Amino acid sequence: MAMAALVLLATACRFGGRHTTIIENADGRTVKIEYRGQTYFTEDGKGIKFITPHGSVVCSINGDDLVAENDNGRIVYEINGGGKQTELDGYGKEFLAKAVQEMIKRGHSSDK
Repeated sequence: MAMAALVLLATACRFGGRHTTIIENADGRTVKIEYRGQTYFTEDGKGIKFITPHGSVVCSINGDDLVAENDNGRIVYEINGGGKQTELDGYGKEFLAKAVQEMIKRGHSSDK
């Protein structure tokens, strides 16, 4: 089966920062990543170290959703609409690591 992919990159200004959306559909797998501002990852590439003020990242992988945003200097997460939290459970940490790897795989890096 031939791999069909659609990648959409859109950049705009919001709160003085960038806004980027990446959508990819391939082989029955859907990934959507949306950034506002800048997101910096941990050294091991499994977590988020910092998000700029007014920034956020949304990552959807086959219907599972992660939202991470800067809330007065701290990172607040929401997974699958389960409410905002600053500490993730085992599944949350696993999904965050998977989401970060998907973001890095699609070209997002801390130095952008």
